[in-house]
Amino acid sequence: MKKMTVGELSKLYGIHRQSIYKRINKGDLSKSADGKVDFAEAIRVFGEPDGKGEVVTKVQSTHVQIGTQVDRLQLQVDMLEKQLKKAEETEQFLKDQIKEKDTSIHLLQTLLSAPTPKDSGGKQEDATQEIAPQVISESQPIKTAVYSGKEQTETELKPRKKGLLGHVMGVIFNY
Repeated sequence: MKKMTVGELSKLYGIHRQSIYKRINKGDLSKSADGKVDFAEAIRVFGEPDGKGEVVTKVQSTHVQIGTQVDRLQLQVDMLEKQLKKAEETEQFLKDQIKEKDTSIHLLQTLLSAPTPKDSGGKQEDATQEIAPQVISESQPIKTAVYSGKEQTETELKPRKKGLLGHVMGVIFNY
């Protein structure tokens, strides 16, 4: 068995002598009574010398650290991809909700634009006027109680004012 001094090991492995002494103090490496370290034990601790002054274990350690970083970064990428997908799904859901609300608003605006009777020869201005019942075009005398509380005879039926619920119900049942 070949024994080497701390200085020889330092040159062979390309590491500082203090690093070798730290390993000896930790108990990772032992030296004999003459102050020399068994070469087989140095190989066990530091690995085979590669001739470039680098310690094989440091290179292996560096590769392990890089592998660990790559794994951690891959997990982060996966997590970010999941978050992006969820954000895109949420965005699409909200767009659909906005579209649905816009449709509802348009429908309610259509219902709130009260149909008015036009001249018998005239053309209706808006397609929403087609919602009005056919009763408006008929002319016959009827008795009604109009807001004043008096009975009046009229030659035409005035459209009865409806609330929002009445308009919505009318549209639902007329379809």
